[in-house]
Amino acid sequence: MADKENMKSDQEGIKSKKDEEEEDDQDVNSDEEEKSGEQESKKRKRKRKRKKKSTSNNDSDDVDTTGGGTAGGSMTENQDKLNSLEHTVYVEGIPFTCTEDEVKEFFLSNGCEDVLQLRLPTWQDSGRLRGYGHVVFDTVTSRNKALRDLNGKHLKNRYLNIQEPKDRESSSSRGSSNNNSKPRQQPEGCRTVFVRNLPYQGINENDVEEVFKTCGKIVQGGVRLTRNYQTKELKGFGYIEFKNPEGAFAAVQRAAKGGIVIKSRTCQVDYDEGKMKGSFRKADGSFWQKEYGNVHDDNQSRKRIKRSS
Repeated sequence: MADKENMKSDQEGIKSKKDEEEEDDQDVNSDEEEKSGEQESKKRKRKRKRKKKSTSNNDSDDVDTTGGGTAGGSMTENQDKLNSLEHTVYVEGIPFTCTEDEVKEFFLSNGCEDVLQLRLPTWQDSGRLRGYGHVVFDTVTSRNKALRDLNGKHLKNRYLNIQEPKDRESSSSRGSSNNNSKPRQQPEGCRTVFVRNLPYQGINENDVEEVFKTCGKIVQGGVRLTRNYQTKELKGFGYIEFKNPEGAFAAVQRAAKGGIVIKSRTCQVDYDEGKMKGSFRKADGSFWQKEYGNVHDDNQSRKRIKRSS
């Protein structure tokens, strides 16, 4: 009897120990769950912080994309100016060895102190400037000063050609005069045309002048064919300056009908509203303006200068 009672008490003791162990395991599991819950909570907080930080960085990046200018005005006002042709100039002739900072310093040191943005394309392989681009100013006064006073000035060893930018519609229509499209309207007073699809070999300025002089009188030195001055090879395009706008009109109209052909190549002709670069060279490598006068003067002024010399 006593043995049975002892065995029963032992069994109850073993059972109670098991119950205690299970309770301990439950406590450990609950502690682990609490710790896991705390860790998850901390992770969520860290994620929220990172997300908030990322959002704030993106907001600051959005502000910087307007060009980083220090000029006054709200973000919306600056964005309007960046998209406005009235605050922008187009620059050609930028030395390839220049940096953006040097181009900006050129305008700052010449009285245009509110540069809002520089849009200067670069070569992908070298990162060097491609020699042209747009400059946006905070005020129309600085923009007009750049057009009036800085056009033709030197930056390092090159002349800068600074002019009003063309709108997208105008620039996209350049060279569109061909057999399948109607020529665009002639800009008022335009006497110069842009010609492409010229032969790359076997022609010179005299050959081109012989073809185009049937459209109207061409000014002295008015045929300018672009070349690679290292290899002396033609690039397949050029410019022709007529004495009167009627000559330019006739050339564009004839080309639109496929009527201008040089060495079996049908030329495409369009009005050119840009200004010649001061660094433009003739076939022999000499500067064009050394013989024919300042590129930024009109034809009559160049004639007077040539006679006096």
